[in-house]
Amino acid sequence: MATNPMPPRPPSPPPRSNGNYIAIAFLLLALLVVVVGVAIWGGLGLLSSAVHIHVNEQGAGKKEVSISTPVGSLEVNKGVNEASLGLPIYPGATRMQDKDSATVNIDIADETKVQVLAGKFETTDSFEKVRDFYHARLGDQVTKYRDRDENGKTVFEMKHDKQDKVVSLKDDGDRTIIELVRVSEGDNQAN
Repeated sequence: MATNPMPPRPPSPPPRSNGNYIAIAFLLLALLVVVVGVAIWGGLGLLSSAVHIHVNEQGAGKKEVSISTPVGSLEVNKGVNEASLGLPIYPGATRMQDKDSATVNIDIADETKVQVLAGKFETTDSFEKVRDFYHARLGDQVTKYRDRDENGKTVFEMKHDKQDKVVSLKDDGDRTIIELVRVSEGDNQAN
């Protein structure tokens, strides 16, 4: 019995070098880095021309700052008063200089508006006299009352619709510290 001889094998191709693939990968990576760099540079240029910052010196250390961008705006004003707070300021109380008093307006384009007003005041009148004043003036507007919480503060809270108001009192030895805060959401920012 004769056996079929095996046909000769064709020569195998030489092994491929991975050098070409590595070079192509590095070129693609370099191209990606260049494209991202150009995009960031162009975006920052566009953004810097669209952002407007305005600082208004009002004297006596008061400043008003406003920042406008295509996506919204932010305004900060150090001045607060009884009308803007929508809360009574204790008669004879003085605003604590450079302490937590400001109006902040945040307006995000096509979204909600938020206004935060905060004022910090002090008086030499007794804590009890100040607390009684706010009890009488705020009356049935108060939705939550805490007398001398864990921080030693007495807090009056008034929450109605999209507006929250807080009066916080603290006995500080020879004076009473009064913190008034109003947070309004939406276009209606009435007192």
